[in-house]
Amino acid sequence: MSQKNGDANRKFIAGKPLKNLSTNLLKIIILCFCASILCFLDRVNISVAAPFIMAHYGWNETQMGIIFSAFFAGYVIFMIPGGVLADRYGPKRVLTAGVTFWSVFTILNPLFSRIWSMSLCRYMVGTGQGVYWPAVNTLIARHVSVYDRTKVIGFILSGAAIGSVIGFPVGSWIIRMWGWHAIFYVFGFVGFIWVIFWLRLGKTVFSGSLEVSPSSKESIPWKGLLTNRSVLGLTFSYFCHNYAAYLFLVWLPTYLIQAHGFSLTAMGIGAAMPALAAGIFMNVSGWFSDYLIQKGRSREFSRKLMLFSGMGGSAFFLVCLIWISNPYLLVGMLTLSSATKALSTPVYWSLSVDMAPRHAGILSSIMNTSGNIAGIAASVLTGWMVSFFAGWNPAILVGAAITFLGVVIAVPTIRASEIF
Repeated sequence: MSQKNGDANRKFIAGKPLKNLSTNLLKIIILCFCASILCFLDRVNISVAAPFIMAHYGWNETQMGIIFSAFFAGYVIFMIPGGVLADRYGPKRVLTAGVTFWSVFTILNPLFSRIWSMSLCRYMVGTGQGVYWPAVNTLIARHVSVYDRTKVIGFILSGAAIGSVIGFPVGSWIIRMWGWHAIFYVFGFVGFIWVIFWLRLGKTVFSGSLEVSPSSKESIPWKGLLTNRSVLGLTFSYFCHNYAAYLFLVWLPTYLIQAHGFSLTAMGIGAAMPALAAGIFMNVSGWFSDYLIQKGRSREFSRKLMLFSGMGGSAFFLVCLIWISNPYLLVGMLTLSSATKALSTPVYWSLSVDMAPRHAGILSSIMNTSGNIAGIAASVLTGWMVSFFAGWNPAILVGAAITFLGVVIAVPTIRASEIF
């Protein structure tokens, strides 16, 4: 890399201190937080409705697992194209198109009554959501300094957890009031409200140079991005991070009702607690990681401390689930597992910016592609294991083992330094 290019890159990754961000840009960050809530409302809606959909159509867990996995198939396929589009054309256009698209198909979901057609609809929801996180990471890479990066990422990511907190109990209430079809209509409609606010605010924030990528005319270093040791470690470790997370995202309502006899109301509350803890601890992780950097600790130390302690703790608490029958203790252990894993979540996304600040959308899309292949695997394998073994413990143990494997992969491979 030439000295001139090196100076330009340092200028690009410097960003602005959080306290100096414009009011409108802070509003954009808050809107991204709200979009993260919306993103997960439209993921968990089918999880909340799943027991009722299965009862209505006579489907079993294996068949429902196929529908669950269809979302992740669309999500994975459009993840890397979403990263390329975000880096080249900016987050405003990409996020507008993505949220609009997935909201349309969320509303259409109840109109499909066959496994293949409902799977296709969920696939389309996944394609819309596939562009979301790469676009957000592109925004952060361009406008947020290294000293504030993880706390902003943690805040936006915590919206995903809050989406689950809201989605499980509110979704349960909507189903009790109007039936399972209504949850898709209500949650889908909220997406269009978000797009209106996004477009109005985007007129003042995403204009001129703010919407032009510093790397828009540069070639993408695909070979390096797909073969570098640190990138591969990040990618495969994130698969392990997401496996158990998606296991419970798609199957937790069914698990609580079938395995532990929770009522619909108790399920809504019990499923919300781990998500609430995740939302809180994502912010704790982001602020503490950036605090360590501000106090002179290296990015390497601050990122890995959160990653290793979070993933290791989460795996331990997952194993404990197989010996617990008390419903309060069960929810407590799920909450601890979710909270500790949340310590590692913002770090993965910060690392993708640390490694490739000029290609943050693309690298994060590669990482998140792997993470959501885990969503496909967790959806299908969990449904199969529950049916085959007539119980949930084998599926939970597999989730714990894969989570711990994420630490084993990360230790010798991941580095928190600029590569591209």
